Amino acid sequence: MKSILIKFNLLLLLILLTQSCQNEPVGDGLLSTTETIKKDDVLFHLLQEITEDEDDPLRSIVCIDFIYPFQLLVYNDNYQIINQVTMTGDDMFSDFIGNLPSNQFISISYPLQTTLADGSIFTVSNNTELKLAIDACSREDIIATCSGLFGNPQGSCVWKVPFIEGENNEFAGAVFTANDNGTINLYHLNNNYTGTWIFLFLNDELNLNINLAGTSNVATSWNLNYKVLNFTENLIKIKSINIERTLTKDCKNSDSFEIGEIGPKGGKIAYKKNAYSNGWQYIEVLNQNLPTKEWGCINLNVNNAQFSNIGCGLQNNYGILNSHNDLNNFYTNPSICSASSNGSVASKEIINQNFNNSNNWFIPSFDELELIYNTLSIPHHLTFDNSYYWSSTEYDISKVKVINLQTGATENANKNSNNIKTLIIRYF
Repeated sequence: MKSILIKFNLLLLLILLTQSCQNEPVGDGLLSTTETIKKDDVLFHLLQEITEDEDDPLRSIVCIDFIYPFQLLVYNDNYQIINQVTMTGDDMFSDFIGNLPSNQFISISYPLQTTLADGSIFTVSNNTELKLAIDACSREDIIATCSGLFGNPQGSCVWKVPFIEGENNEFAGAVFTANDNGTINLYHLNNNYTGTWIFLFLNDELNLNINLAGTSNVATSWNLNYKVLNFTENLIKIKSINIERTLTKDCKNSDSFEIGEIGPKGGKIAYKKNAYSNGWQYIEVLNQNLPTKEWGCINLNVNNAQFSNIGCGLQNNYGILNSHNDLNNFYTNPSICSASSNGSVASKEIINQNFNNSNNWFIPSFDELELIYNTLSIPHHLTFDNSYYWSSTEYDISKVKVINLQTGATENANKNSNNIKTLIIRYF
């Protein structure tokens, strides 16, 4: 990347246009020319962006720096000096440029020269070349910045697809691990998909290209070139044609926990993996019962909610939500599915609430619920009621797997049962 260091107090001077100084030698005998930069010029706004402290890498230009302090003369449209200001920092320079009246202007004295890291001389001779240099510099810098934020050299952060009410949540719960070497892994519905990622500019717009190997439906759905709509350190919104997706960053908790200990959100630790993977290492159980709600419609075959394994509870919950949300107003008119359902869905109640300053709780899968009985109930880390508790694992079109967390007894309960308790967990 070409880095231009504009040193106003040493070699390169930002001055105002005066007819008397055109084509005169400056510095080390370089022939100086000046060009007007008016407030409505594209170059003017590029100079303004250089001085702005932006968190958004799509706008931030950081490879051109001004060296302060320096004197700035203000001219009117008759090339008469009307003010002289000492610039002491980017904030002051940005405010000054932003508030400059349209009938006043500044200009740059050319040529601009700097020595690059390889010892070569980089020269900018006019406004057009400066704009090209800034454009090239900012694009390279934006790509480098975004790649640095998206890639994960330590393997301690992932990008998750959140459940967003009212949007397409087909891939809610999927987890991307983007490696800094340009490779990527997608974990979805107990399957792993590998591929590549890269940021690039197309038609002056930043794009993220994702390419997963193979011809699976998952790969076909994700293998698109996405325009980047928004990108911060912890969130990225991308769009391709009529498909808009959101990814949120989640990083490993630096603390270490053991089974039975209090977790970061006040619950009890029920499970610990050997290593952080797929966006989590621990299972934390919230130590309180929620109001009894039905699991869902007793006459509905729920897609992607049949997983029993540890680590599948969250995906089951998203399957429950998607299936019930796809029904036409089930929550207010449950009879469209079954006259014996009341329209309540335990997973729906949980996802809309905040427990202990966290909103990532969900109903455990059957194996996770059984794990909680073995690791927390038997050693008496937690005391549970003599009652059955929902799992998120569907047994068939009308029943769900449940466990009595005091006795360990298992059963298949009707989805519309109103006496089954709900326990919630979270991954972290």
